[in-house]
Amino acid sequence: MGRINLLSVALANKIAAGEVVARPASVVKELVENAIDAKSQSIFVSVVEGGSRLIQVMDDGEGIAADEVPLAFERHATSKIAHDDDLAAIMTLGFRGEALPSIASVSRMSLVSRCAEADEGTEIQIEGGFVQSIRSIGCAIGSTFEVRDLFYNVPARRKFLKSQQTELGHIHRVLMQLALAQHAIHFRLIHGGRTLFDVPAATSLEDRAFQLLGEKVTARTLSLSEDSPIQDGLSLTALISRPPLKKNLKKEQYLYVNLRPIKSPLMTHAVYEAYKSYLMKGEDPFFILFLTLDPKKLDVNVHPGKLEVRFENTSEIHQAIRNIIRDVLSTSGAGPLPENEPPVFDQTRDLNTHQAYPISSSTPWPGWPESQAFSDRPENAGEVVQEKSAPFSRTSLFAQDSDIAPENMPAPMGGTVPMIRPLAQVYGTFLLAEIDGVFTIVDQHTAHERVLYEIFIAAWHAPGDSEKKLEIQPLLIPQQIDLSEEKSLLLRDQLEALAEAGIKIESFGETTFLVRELPALIATLDVEGFLNEVTEDLMDLGVTGSLEEPIRLILASMACHGAVRAHQSMSLPEIKALLEMYYQRKTPPTCPHGRPIVIRYPLFELEKLFRRK
Repeated sequence: MGRINLLSVALANKIAAGEVVARPASVVKELVENAIDAKSQSIFVSVVEGGSRLIQVMDDGEGIAADEVPLAFERHATSKIAHDDDLAAIMTLGFRGEALPSIASVSRMSLVSRCAEADEGTEIQIEGGFVQSIRSIGCAIGSTFEVRDLFYNVPARRKFLKSQQTELGHIHRVLMQLALAQHAIHFRLIHGGRTLFDVPAATSLEDRAFQLLGEKVTARTLSLSEDSPIQDGLSLTALISRPPLKKNLKKEQYLYVNLRPIKSPLMTHAVYEAYKSYLMKGEDPFFILFLTLDPKKLDVNVHPGKLEVRFENTSEIHQAIRNIIRDVLSTSGAGPLPENEPPVFDQTRDLNTHQAYPISSSTPWPGWPESQAFSDRPENAGEVVQEKSAPFSRTSLFAQDSDIAPENMPAPMGGTVPMIRPLAQVYGTFLLAEIDGVFTIVDQHTAHERVLYEIFIAAWHAPGDSEKKLEIQPLLIPQQIDLSEEKSLLLRDQLEALAEAGIKIESFGETTFLVRELPALIATLDVEGFLNEVTEDLMDLGVTGSLEEPIRLILASMACHGAVRAHQSMSLPEIKALLEMYYQRKTPPTCPHGRPIVIRYPLFELEKLFRRK
């Protein structure tokens, strides 16, 4: 066993930085939280190269006295707490006294600060945790921190940074979280000289949400401010979605406890429980939730980044949030979803009928109601979209040339297409069939998703193969898409990957894009919903040195969004066509996202279930 050594202060600070400083956004969070605690009215953040080259945070807060400036960079030196009892009543965002020494140990850092009582300010320069200089300087009241060359002395950490746009997206997210909670403060974010957002002090949460998120997110919202009858001192202030809800809003969910931004599965679950009777599959509520309670009834000292809290009574917290939101929804005039189930195919029908039904017809199989399969697609999804949506048909599933139609596709090596006898569609989602004598249940969406994904992958891997090449459909009128600033930053970083996948998009402003081309197989794609979802999936994707990983992710998302949906009616010929396409490919038994496609019940299994053998 090696000798036990006492670590140097510099090395200890570097180790601490591993927990406190994960990326440039961590630095922004710590410095802006300090500025908020200093009662600033304006906080301006400027970054260069996604924060890896420079992070500057300027505030007009209380400032730091000259004799305390060096002390601010000592570990466990803080003005937020002084006694044990203070830990049980923390209301400030910072309190540990670890952030500044940790940041200074892995960067070239400077601070210029002046308090109101002083005639001049103080400047300190620190490099790698070691003070280089301290001097008096003329400056305004407040503090300006500059962090340059983050992780310059820890190359192993620096190489794990993502692309500039990805890191900038994280900074944007962090600052937006803090700005939503502090609507009385003027916030500004600048990257490389370009202003990303500049929000003056607002008078209310609603105004601040509109400033940062725009009308598209905040147009249909409900405001609430309620005290809980369950727990004294507990109150909830929130801005929440008014049903009906939209998809892809998980990134627009913000949780706070005593104005501290946090992540809390408990609180999130309580919100979803309140929305339970209003949510359809794939829908998510938008919410900005501020929980206020006695600081003695929670512990904020449980996470290095202060992103989690521990509640004294979790059941009361969950119940209070759920009940308050549920009561507001019930009095909002928005009714819950109808409880009637989708129609089930009449299994007593004679399935051996010889009557023919055209696959491309808009008339469903007899006994089925008119399909509303595409009624939720946007009306302006480009000129290639049909004027009126129709039920699932061969023209939508096999929109490519005849080489993709199942009757013209070669059988897989080592076998032929199995004998397929379609039986029914149940719950508008699952296909029943007898395949090589085995009763089989197939999820129509995941099966079609896997088929499309394999087509996309084959086309991407063999760009010169005319048989596998995807037909690209130009839009007669380019579709305009507006995204949030955070997602726009990421999308610009992935335009090449999208083009490789057959989706040609051009930037048309700061947060506006024009979609010019789509693969014909997914010409009816809800492009805006797709881009919102795929940018979320790409948010944490690192720099891989190639486009392979982002392209695979994009192709998987394209397949998911382009596939036949649940509750979309299918005729028996259509069921057979889809199953033939699926079984002609030797593919994994799951969709690209890992959900199962097929469940088989051999005869002996059914006989066992019915105790016949």
